[in-house]
Amino acid sequence: MPAFRLGHATHPQWQMALEMALAQAQGVHPQADSGGPNLGLIYLSDRFGADLPDILAMLQERSSIRHWAGAISSSICATGVEYDQEPALALMLCELPAEGFQVFSGRRRTPEPTERAPDGALRAHTALVHADPSLPDVAELIEELSGRLASGFLFGALTSGDSPSYSQIADEAIAGGLSGVVFSSAVRLISRVTQGCAPLAGEHVVTACKQHFLQELDGRPALDVLLEDLGVRLPARSAHDPQSILEALPAHRLRQGLFVGLAKGDRGRTPGFGDYLVRNVVGIDPVNRLLAVAGESSTGDRVVFCTRDRDAARRDLVRIVSELRTEVEDEGLTILGALYHSCVARGASLFGSGGEELETIRHHLGEVPLIGMYGNGEIARDRIYGYTGVLSLFVA
Repeated sequence: MPAFRLGHATHPQWQMALEMALAQAQGVHPQADSGGPNLGLIYLSDRFGADLPDILAMLQERSSIRHWAGAISSSICATGVEYDQEPALALMLCELPAEGFQVFSGRRRTPEPTERAPDGALRAHTALVHADPSLPDVAELIEELSGRLASGFLFGALTSGDSPSYSQIADEAIAGGLSGVVFSSAVRLISRVTQGCAPLAGEHVVTACKQHFLQELDGRPALDVLLEDLGVRLPARSAHDPQSILEALPAHRLRQGLFVGLAKGDRGRTPGFGDYLVRNVVGIDPVNRLLAVAGESSTGDRVVFCTRDRDAARRDLVRIVSELRTEVEDEGLTILGALYHSCVARGASLFGSGGEELETIRHHLGEVPLIGMYGNGEIARDRIYGYTGVLSLFVA
C-alpha cells in the first residue's frame, strides 16, 4: 500500500490555496497501479468556512475522489509547518481498501459493530471524528459512538474558529454535529496522547466530592492538599483569608494557570500522563477548604495537580513519538500517513514558536505525510481531552 499524498498551502483566495495543495499532492507521486487514492482528508482555516460547498465540489472534480472528510479550524498544520490564524488548507489523499472505510455524519449512519466486509474485516473498528463543541451533549455522543465500534477507539477533535456557515465535510458540507470516517479492522492505526502539563507532586485519591467540587483528597481537605503540593508553608497553608493564600502562592509556577488531572480509579490504563483529563481549577473556598474545578469527579477517582509547562510538553511529545516509532520499527511497519489533533492552547502559545510541535514530530518520525488541526478539545478513545495532542498513524 503506497504512502498517502500530502498537499498544503496558504493564500487569501481558497481557489489558489486549493490549486497549490492539489498540485503538490498529485504531482509528487505517480499514479499507483492499484488504482490510486479513494479517500480525501482535509483541514481548512475558518476563513474558508462559508466556501466549503464550492471547495468540496472542486476537490471531487479535480481529484476524482468521491469521499472526503474534514473540518474547519482556527489553525491547521501539515508536515513540519503550522498555519496559525492564516487562510490555509492541508489535504491528504489516502489509498485504502475499497471496503475499509465509510464516511459518516448525522445523515450517514455508521456500520453495526458486528458487520463484516467481504474481506472478513469488521467494518466499524476505529473512527476519525470531528465534532461541534457547541453540542450540549457532545461528551455523551462521543462515548456513545465509541461504544458502537469494535475497538472503541476514536481520534479527532472539536472544531474551532469562527465559521457560522459550515464547519465540517462528510461527503458534503455540514454545519455541525458529529462526522468523520469509520475504518474497518483492515485499516491499521496506532495512536498516542500527549499532555501539555507537568504534575506538581504525586497522585491523590478523591475521598469526598460533589459535582464540580473536590472536598477531600486522601481523607484530607482538598485545599490543604493542593497548598502542600504547591509548597506553600505554614501558617499561610492553614489560612482562612483568601488574600493571605493568594499572596503565598508561587506565582512563577502558576504563570500558565493551575490545572487538575482527573482519572478513573482503574490504574495503568495508559503509560505516562495519558489517561488524565486535564481541567482548570476555577476557584478555592478557604473556609470550607474545598476546590472548584471545571470537571466532575467521583469518589475513588485519581487526581493530580499540574501546571502547563513548555519543557514538560516537549518531553511528553518526544515520549509519544518515540513510542510510536519503536512500535513501527519493532513490528516492521510502514507509516502511510499521520493525523495530528492538537489544542488551540498549545502551538506557539505553549511552545514559544510556531511549528515547534510539528518539527519535533518530523524530527523523530521523518518526512511522513501529516495533516492536522488545532481544536477546542481533542478526542481519544471515548473521551474529550483538553491541552493535549493526539498523534495517529496509518500503518501497513
